[in-house]
Amino acid sequence: MGRFRNFPSGEILFCLGDPAKEVFLLIEGCVKTTQVTKNGEEVILRLESPTDLFGSLGMDLQGRHNSTAQAIEESKALVWDTNMFKAALSRFPILERNTQGILERRIRELEQRFCEVATEKASARLAGELLRLQKQIGRKRNGQREIKIRHEWVAEMAAMSEFTVSRFLAEWERQGVVSVRHGTIAIQDYKSLKSLCREPRTPSGLI
Repeated sequence: MGRFRNFPSGEILFCLGDPAKEVFLLIEGCVKTTQVTKNGEEVILRLESPTDLFGSLGMDLQGRHNSTAQAIEESKALVWDTNMFKAALSRFPILERNTQGILERRIRELEQRFCEVATEKASARLAGELLRLQKQIGRKRNGQREIKIRHEWVAEMAAMSEFTVSRFLAEWERQGVVSVRHGTIAIQDYKSLKSLCREPRTPSGLI
């Protein structure tokens, strides 16, 4: 039986290298999962949103976490002991299939992001990342889809500088594609943003 737990903003759920002992189903809030490079720089792998399952699903062969998870706003999750969750997988085939599907989708997402970083121009990478983020953590407000996120986090996930992200967003705001205010990016023209993934429109002065 899972148990409900509350996590205040900033709390660490687990750290890279910790023994993987629990599985989390996020009910409310948002959690970022990260890794650290050899140079000590943080890289955001994913932002977990309500209904996302994570924890000991992502671990190395020694049964340790291969990432760090931190609540970036007040969050609530249903938590299972790893052994209990594995027993449930054996007992309920549909749960096992759903869990496998989650892992496969995450692998495809990482593959897509890697391909974009390797082959796409900066504008297309940023547009693609915003489309993914609006599906993961976007919230509807006044007929728009809003993404509450820091520019530096968007930059990490799109593999570009925060300065470049801000320049593109400012240009797209002038074009009416997005609006930016108080750490929130609102998508005003979804079709135009999606077209930027296929036909990059690089603002003057950017490469």
